[in-house]
Amino acid sequence: MVIGKFDGKSKPRPAQGPKSSAFHFAVPLCASCNSTRTQAPDCEFDRFHALVSTSLATGRTPDEVFNMREYEIGSEPYLNVFRYFAKLLCCHVAESGGPRPLAVSEFALGNMDRNVVLLHIDADPIYAAYESSLGENRFAGHGGLIVPVDAETELATGFRSSIILGAVRYIFFVRFDSMVGRELRTYHHDFWLKCEAAYRDAVANPISEEQRYFLGV
Repeated sequence: MVIGKFDGKSKPRPAQGPKSSAFHFAVPLCASCNSTRTQAPDCEFDRFHALVSTSLATGRTPDEVFNMREYEIGSEPYLNVFRYFAKLLCCHVAESGGPRPLAVSEFALGNMDRNVVLLHIDADPIYAAYESSLGENRFAGHGGLIVPVDAETELATGFRSSIILGAVRYIFFVRFDSMVGRELRTYHHDFWLKCEAAYRDAVANPISEEQRYFLGV
């Protein structure tokens, strides 16, 4: 088992087993949040992913799973799927030194039922390149944290990430208005400086259409 960027530049390193620290966030959740309070979303995502994988493998669009009565909008299984992604997004933000949006964290913990997370599911374009050498369902990845920035106001407009499990890619994100963007710049300035530096670099060195495709942006 190896872990790396698989970008043709860096060399993958041994992961030393599934419990390796390489598979965990550097900033952990407290014991209660990581178990009791988010266990139901974790279990629901396992069931959801099995259905999505089957749907994709049989030639159907993966988001057809949401047409099932079980995942009717507003149902507990439906909300738990999105709570799983809300938790992941908060973890990515925390690991990057940023503030966790209260609406996202409260939703992840089940303290509110208003879903603020958006989700896109598709077939991962990178998976096919590794399927022949790694075998079916032997590939997983994540997209880190992306902070979109408005070109005119130069304010952050949301948080975005993704995970890849086998052939399936889940892109999940939240959007916020300019007021939140200003608060981020004013009250969390160290984190915003990191975002601004990444934004400047992206403007100066734009990625190719192929890279955008692989990133799902």
